[in-house]
Amino acid sequence: MKNRHVGARIARRLKTAEHAVDKAMVETSALIQAMIESRVDAGFAAEVGQPALLDMVRGLSQLAEARGAVVDGHSGLAAVAEAHAIGWRLDGPLEDKPIAVVETVPAAA
Repeated sequence: MKNRHVGARIARRLKTAEHAVDKAMVETSALIQAMIESRVDAGFAAEVGQPALLDMVRGLSQLAEARGAVVDGHSGLAAVAEAHAIGWRLDGPLEDKPIAVVETVPAAA
């Protein structure tokens, strides 16, 4: 493998980016939960803060979209590394990856 230092550098940044998006999603989810619980605890009507809640939920949805794009980018970078024989494996524990499952759709009768 050539350019191992380049591949490892990108792999470290990719892992950091993936974890940052996950952390942002966790924090946004915690905020949404706190908003709902606080409204109930304060005895406010459901209408109170609804527009802000919708904004936060929309933000969480957009973070989920961003997460998907980063995951897709990860696959793209892996293909580039393989095509150009770029070493990229990091030292230390690796994260578990899901096993690809191909779903079959039954033929219409």
